[in-house]
Amino acid sequence: NKSEIGIVVLHGKWGSPNALVDGLATYLSREGYRVTSPEMPWSGRRAYDKGADAMVQEISQAVEELRKAGAQKIYVLGHSQGAAASLHYANRQSVDGIVLIAAGGHTQGKRFASHYSSAVSTARSLIKDGKAAETVEFTDLNTGNRQRKLKAPAQSVADYFDPDGPFNTEQSAARIKTGTAVMIIVPSKETENLKRIAHLIRDKLPAGTRASLVE
Repeated sequence: NKSEIGIVVLHGKWGSPNALVDGLATYLSREGYRVTSPEMPWSGRRAYDKGADAMVQEISQAVEELRKAGAQKIYVLGHSQGAAASLHYANRQSVDGIVLIAAGGHTQGKRFASHYSSAVSTARSLIKDGKAAETVEFTDLNTGNRQRKLKAPAQSVADYFDPDGPFNTEQSAARIKTGTAVMIIVPSKETENLKRIAHLIRDKLPAGTRASLVE
């Protein structure tokens, strides 16, 4: 019964529920699934206004809404940055499965880590001094060589860009709860580096994970 399956759809960096993921969320809803698509902290409007703990709470709130509506099984489907978020969520909370579409936001990548290192260092110092809410200026990167100058709380900068933080997707994959189903969808036109990371994520998943990778 599709109405017993709840799906949380997470958009990508600088996106929104009304942008790239809207067509997919609408399609799944028309097919009879229970679907919700919240606006996440990395949206174009919110610009990392909340950190990873708040992100987990926001996804959990969406899950709770689906359960109240009658969903018996829960899946979190994420695009790009949303895929990295669904990986982190699945090692913090129990879900039936996650779907990673064109996973991005991998803080362990060399270029990514190097680019954000100064901002992360500043953020770490502020957090250490008890100033996690103070803002840090940085230039945010996105696919297609897009850049955007932003200010965000130190806690957010550390959470979303520290290579040892919640968005290290290989570390997140290794912590996925046993029994979780994981589908990794890699676009045929994806960059070779992102394709490589997608395969690394699959290889890091625990032995008890039901995993599939589709290019």
